[in-house]
Amino acid sequence: MEKRMKCRPGLAVLFWRYLLTTGTVMVLLAVLWWGALTWLMRCGFVYPASTAANGLEVVVPALENGSLAPEQLPYYYRWAVFDESGELLCSGPMSERRLEYARQALTGDLSPKGVFYAQYHKVARLPDGTDCVLQYDYSMPYGTAGLQRRMPEFQTCASLLLVAAWLIAGAAATSHFAGLLRRDAALLTDAARTITDRRLDLPFAAHARVREFDETLQAMETLRASLAESLKEQWAMEQQRSLELAALTHDLKTPLSIVSGNAELLAEDALTAAQRQNVEAILRGSQRLEDYVAQLRTMTATGPEGEGANETVEIRRLAEGWQSAGRGLCAAKQIAFRCGDVPAGSVTVHRVSLDRAVGNLLDNAVRYTPRGGEISLTLHAADGCLSVAVEDSGPGFSAEALAKGDQSFFTSDASRPQSGHLGLGLYFAARVARSCGGELRLSNTGRGGRAELLLPLG
Repeated sequence: MEKRMKCRPGLAVLFWRYLLTTGTVMVLLAVLWWGALTWLMRCGFVYPASTAANGLEVVVPALENGSLAPEQLPYYYRWAVFDESGELLCSGPMSERRLEYARQALTGDLSPKGVFYAQYHKVARLPDGTDCVLQYDYSMPYGTAGLQRRMPEFQTCASLLLVAAWLIAGAAATSHFAGLLRRDAALLTDAARTITDRRLDLPFAAHARVREFDETLQAMETLRASLAESLKEQWAMEQQRSLELAALTHDLKTPLSIVSGNAELLAEDALTAAQRQNVEAILRGSQRLEDYVAQLRTMTATGPEGEGANETVEIRRLAEGWQSAGRGLCAAKQIAFRCGDVPAGSVTVHRVSLDRAVGNLLDNAVRYTPRGGEISLTLHAADGCLSVAVEDSGPGFSAEALAKGDQSFFTSDASRPQSGHLGLGLYFAARVARSCGGELRLSNTGRGGRAELLLPLG
């Protein structure tokens, strides 16, 4: 592994490779460009940029001795003839601006004129006493007058061609090296998404080309393997706990049946008032134990809904049962129960499980609400979500209960005494909500606790 990592270039090496590669390609392009330019000059397709300046030694004496007329000047010269008073007599093809440059040269101002290509001037005195101003620049003329007239200016085009070649080469090199980084970044992104999506069963097969990225990818692979092992161990513990709870639930059924059965037989006998009170206490305890066993069986099942399929139920039908259960639970403890308006709509749930979940919320509220207190059931539908909230006037949830209240077997000793319950009610309600794509939220209102089931409408 270490040897393979050392063979991979780092970011600094990759950067220097980019610079050297790009620079080398540009130098090669410049050499090729210059070679092509030299070959074109040798072939006579174009002349050197100094052709006009070097030809002055020939054309100026020829003009002055009359062996060469201005009209016979080579095509890469521009010219204008002025009389002794400075009036223009004739000229070759020249723009007004260049004619003005020629007039200035006639007065003795021979400084270069123009911006892009500097215009140079030479004054020759013709045999008839007139002055011929020659105008030229340092640009590469074509080999023939026809090409010079029809083709775009060669030197500028050749320079632009070199610049374009440099830009294309730079873009190609940048794209190549950026592709390497982009590929490695995509590997890291895919690895992060794999871990986020909890697809931890398969290792990351690819390797990054850049050493730093590969080290990061290997660290993420180690993280993936650690998370996979941790989840595997956690799953094994959950499975073991479920098996143990299932076995315990099964073992509890027999002694519980014996206790409740004998208590029922005793209740049929002629008993004193004290004896009957004790038997009834046994029967109530047995019934409570049966409820706990039923909750344990539900918790150890494959899902919170147990057996049966989900069904779409109107909210108002569900609310009727919840109101009836709430009034019954509150009446025994002289607690005021109220329920707000019930919204229209329906939810797709396992009805028995949802009824039991809301019943757990109501039972939990009744357990911790003092005699003479108040419990409210509120239903609200908005944004595709149904809220079923149970509020009480009890001591409220502790900070620990707010964080762990939906965990199995959790009971809060700080603000809500255990009262003999197992801590499965809120856990079961949370499982029902999650099975429907919702959640359970616990909070305090300032006057008591609030447990809210959020379920998707539909």
